[in-house]
Amino acid sequence: MTEEETEADHQPKRLKSKSSMVCSFLRFVNKTSYNVDIVWINYEGHRARYRTLRPNEFVDVNTYVGHPWIFIDSDTGNRMVVQMKEVFEPTEGWKPEDNVQPQRKVYNITIPLYPLKERCLQYLSQIVKQENIEELDLPRNILTDLEDKFETFSRRNRIS
Repeated sequence: MTEEETEADHQPKRLKSKSSMVCSFLRFVNKTSYNVDIVWINYEGHRARYRTLRPNEFVDVNTYVGHPWIFIDSDTGNRMVVQMKEVFEPTEGWKPEDNVQPQRKVYNITIPLYPLKERCLQYLSQIVKQENIEELDLPRNILTDLEDKFETFSRRNRIS
């Protein structure tokens, strides 16, 4: 670290909504076969569940440029994607002085491409109870990753 750099320069920036006067009119369509929580990240960086969509349902959202959204499988806690990104943030919008009618843009919620190991952990977490993990005849690092998956899901379930 040079003298000009601070420790804060190397900290990951916390995801949160930014102040904006540019409206963005969206339609999120659940193209998965899962129930998906639509979650807005507020100005403090906290998750706020906006709505849960069943498969093929949609919701119209009036939001702002610079407001991040995430999409989570309601049952497993697995992340879904919009435009192949786990975090969707509108970059285009509308202002009253534009003197045109605002247009609502459609965005599909889909399943991301998971690495094989991650997909296997997802499957195992659905068929094995947490208290039975240690009984599996698997390498220690896989058992640890599976335990982490259960704990991550438990934390994600506490969305405000």
